Amino acid sequence: MATPRIFNLDSENLGSEIVTIYVGPKRKSFTVHKKLLCERSSYFLKAFASGFKEGAEGVMYMKEEHVDAFENLVNWIYRDQLPSFPSRDFPDSIDGWENFGQTVTEPLFFMAEKLCIDEICNKIMDVYQDSHLRLGLMLGSEEIMRVYANTHENTYNKIAYSRLCREILGNMADLLKSTPDFATDFTILQLTYGYRFRERKEADLFIRTGPQSFGQCFFHTHSKDEVCNLEPEKKKKGKV
Repeated sequence: MATPRIFNLDSENLGSEIVTIYVGPKRKSFTVHKKLLCERSSYFLKAFASGFKEGAEGVMYMKEEHVDAFENLVNWIYRDQLPSFPSRDFPDSIDGWENFGQTVTEPLFFMAEKLCIDEICNKIMDVYQDSHLRLGLMLGSEEIMRVYANTHENTYNKIAYSRLCREILGNMADLLKSTPDFATDFTILQLTYGYRFRERKEADLFIRTGPQSFGQCFFHTHSKDEVCNLEPEKKKKGKV
């Protein structure tokens, strides 16, 4: 894994302007340095560094967002740290992971995607890969439904989640009925990568390196020339 970044949080990097963000239905307030917030998210940059009301007043209301997820976001903005698994509150077990996923990583992932913070989404996908490999898990239909209900249409992250469902799971009829886009995504990915799972060809979506892998950035979203949060990946000859 790449070395964590070290932030020099002096007055020059932080700036002097403070913005207030009210999160959740009870409007819990968070005060954040405007410059640092805008550097970490293009969403906030557009809101606070433009002619919008938020930019003029330095205040934003996000009543539909998850308070704990936003608190984790603020911690990442200042310290470059995300919640870890396993931990004291979430043991390294199937139950521990399911609890961690539903209460911590899912709300944070959904919010980060909405706020255009790919780095958080990428790091969460790394945790999903590692935890599912270690615990021998796969996404179920209910998890896939939540992903499609809470992420943007046709995002790569959504497709990545759907492809984790390598086997035809139970409740498939309900899944296709409630989430028709899943059928399209699943079919496209089967046509593109399905050959790697057939004819005794070994492939594992949870392994990042080696002949079984799909590459360490398969589940990532990167802008042009963006440096991955993982170590630079060696280029491979031919297609995946």
